[in-house]
Amino acid sequence: MKKNLLRSGLVLMLMVGLLTCSFFTTEPVALATDEIQWSKNAITVQGTSSITVTPTIADMNIGVTTFHKDAVIAQSDNAKKMDLVYEALASLGIGKDKIKTIAYNINPRYEYKDNSSTLTGYDVTNGIQVTVMDLTKVSQVLDMTVKQGINQANSISFGITDQERDAFYLQALAKAVANAEAKAKALAAAVGVTVTKPAQITEGTSGYMVPAGYGIADTVKAENVATPISGGELEVEANVTVIYNY
Repeated sequence: MKKNLLRSGLVLMLMVGLLTCSFFTTEPVALATDEIQWSKNAITVQGTSSITVTPTIADMNIGVTTFHKDAVIAQSDNAKKMDLVYEALASLGIGKDKIKTIAYNINPRYEYKDNSSTLTGYDVTNGIQVTVMDLTKVSQVLDMTVKQGINQANSISFGITDQERDAFYLQALAKAVANAEAKAKALAAAVGVTVTKPAQITEGTSGYMVPAGYGIADTVKAENVATPISGGELEVEANVTVIYNY
């Protein structure tokens, strides 16, 4: 009797175990099958586009470096020259809201001789970034500020406003989607199937290519001759990943 009860208990436990395994394994298998079926009936393509635009603004990194054996005098001379630079910029319609200080350094200068160094004075550098909203004034900014004491012109970078960039990017994005659709239809036609509306669209990272900047050696020309500056062109890029079912 005890043996029969034990045997019946073991059979019941075994049946419960099988039912439990069946309950937990049936759904994942079905999901895996659905995923395989979905992947077999989909075309994934990359759509890209770029729009060429003309720069509308320029960021100019310029500055004044002065030297004197007395640090206080070097600072004072530097401040006087920078005041003249601000006046020159104001005369071109560039207010202080378009000027940002990006560096201010006081560095000792040493003279090295016979394995020894002697302090000869101090270099004071005041660097600013000037945002020019009218590109026709870029040459004037360089020429006028150099006359007033600017002796550091590290770079000029050209760009567009945030509002302009957003508008051009939306245009590029729409063209990228159209590019993806053309690719998907070409692939579908090649294998004899038809695609309709996208099942999924994923936006990629936007691109913004800026032309190379210019240094003082590239820009300062002969006396009384306007410095020639060209902003070149920019590329606003967009890319998307699109999945089509068939």
